[in-house]
Amino acid sequence: MQPTIIAEEGEPEATTSLFSKSLFFILATFFLTGCNQSKKEAVIAPVIDRSAIVEQIKTITAAVLKKVTPKKKIYITFDDGPNRGTLNVLQVVKEENIPVSFFIVGKHVFDSPQQTATWEQLKEDTAIALCNHSYTHAGNRYTKFYEDPEGVVNDFEKSQEQLQFTNNVARMPGRNAWRIDSINVTDINQSRAAIDSVHKAGFAVMGWDIEWSFDHKTMAPDTATSILLRRIQNLLDAETTKTPGHLVLLAHDQAFQKVEDVQKLHAFLQELKNNTGYEFVLASEYPGVKKKLAD
Repeated sequence: MQPTIIAEEGEPEATTSLFSKSLFFILATFFLTGCNQSKKEAVIAPVIDRSAIVEQIKTITAAVLKKVTPKKKIYITFDDGPNRGTLNVLQVVKEENIPVSFFIVGKHVFDSPQQTATWEQLKEDTAIALCNHSYTHAGNRYTKFYEDPEGVVNDFEKSQEQLQFTNNVARMPGRNAWRIDSINVTDINQSRAAIDSVHKAGFAVMGWDIEWSFDHKTMAPDTATSILLRRIQNLLDAETTKTPGHLVLLAHDQAFQKVEDVQKLHAFLQELKNNTGYEFVLASEYPGVKKKLAD
């Protein structure tokens, strides 16, 4: 009789079954663990807010552009004071909190007690620049004035001595001429020798890039502010000013004597301020200008 081997033959089946169960358990555990991990990751993963990302990009871009693109500098200047209209202009620029430069005619300071008092008020305001516009303003006889270069220099030096300007910026009466750093511009050639002499005497001669003209009969500004603002923008965009990115505006004190014209000045300055690409600068800070005549 052959001994039974059922038990022995049954051992491989049990081993195989145990291995299969173990393998199934391991795979199941791995699968479930992976699923659970995926679920956990899905739960803790942040939700992407596309609109927030767009806004962040805009903010970063604006910050970069602000650093990369410098502001255009505007130098607002007023000629021929102290006279009628000067105190009106001073009050407006104080209220608008904009730095401007006054080009002073020396003789006008002493023409009347009112003008002398206006000069004293101008000197008290540290937010403005006071610059030399000659002593006599050529007596409004420009051709004869510029025939004598030495006399022109003496005229500016007299104003400098009596009024004690703290910068070397000068503007020629009746002429849009420049002698600052490498800028050398003469609008009327017969005046060249006199203007050269003023520059050699130590003055930085500043003309202008655009003028806010006025009617010499009514004394009112004769250019609409909207047109003036557009011209300023066009000059700066085209980089056709004497120094790209820098624009010198010429206006005159006496054009702002009436209430309606003072309001025009207010409106004009407010529109300029609304352009965040502009910065207002004193004439004494124009590139190439020295701070003091003695430097």
